[in-house]
Amino acid sequence: MRTLWIMRHGLAESQFETDFNRALSPVGEQQAASVARQILNDSAPLPQRMLVSPFRRTQETAQIVHPILAIDNPFETEDLLVHYGDHRILGDFLLALPDERIMIVSHMPIVASLCQYLSPGCNIVGFQTAQVAKLNFENGIGHLETVFLAQ
Repeated sequence: MRTLWIMRHGLAESQFETDFNRALSPVGEQQAASVARQILNDSAPLPQRMLVSPFRRTQETAQIVHPILAIDNPFETEDLLVHYGDHRILGDFLLALPDERIMIVSHMPIVASLCQYLSPGCNIVGFQTAQVAKLNFENGIGHLETVFLAQ
């Protein structure tokens, strides 16, 4: 069974030169670690691959989550994960990957649109910062199994 963890980055600093370079705030760092520990305690098996938006705040979120989950492979930057990307193209790309357990770190609104596209029962309109939706797939249809929220 294929599993996909869809994560929004942790809370970012509000002021920076460009949106691309906005860093995680100290609260965002805590959020990312909190959610990663919840996934570690809840999920077996864990993600085997992590794909991350090129934006700084998602990269920093991944740098916190990746070692907590002890994912064997280094995380990969994927341009399809930017917030203004097309959720249909991203969803089809993810479903075509050979890996069975994938985690992505991205942005609103694409994380919510992707969840709704892949799982007809997903009614998450907006992801909180560092929120994760875990989807399990049977016969190509995603089912929302768990939602993890920062503590």
